[in-house]
Amino acid sequence: MTDTPEQTPEHAPVVTVPGSTRTAYRNSLIVAVALGVVALACGYLFGFAAAAAFGCLGLVLGAANNLLVQRAVLHQAASDMPSKAALVRGVGARLAVITGIAVVLALTFFPDGLGTFLGLAVFQCINTIAGSVPALKELRQ
Repeated sequence: MTDTPEQTPEHAPVVTVPGSTRTAYRNSLIVAVALGVVALACGYLFGFAAAAAFGCLGLVLGAANNLLVQRAVLHQAASDMPSKAALVRGVGARLAVITGIAVVLALTFFPDGLGTFLGLAVFQCINTIAGSVPALKELRQ
């Protein structure tokens, strides 16, 4: 081995999630947890506890997808040469994995497993509303 001085890596700019996005995600999580608790309670009372549990799993998958989207965007923003193609590939791969998990659960635990798709759809609705409300308020000003 040679005794060469170690090169210090250049520090990349620190990119963080904007406050409004962070707030919208936090609000989405709060609403999703509340809906999940209500769904579990109602599911237990009306005999659909398993479907409600799979719905909660769908909410979790939706939240995880949203978090992974944020991380992917931050990663691309912090890179020296951001690539739309890499971002699109990441989106496609992530959606394929999440859809695959939902399909496997739906087919394995049919019909209760279909609740996973419902949970995913509900989280997307929650997230869309939570993200658009601050934007609409900003547009009105």
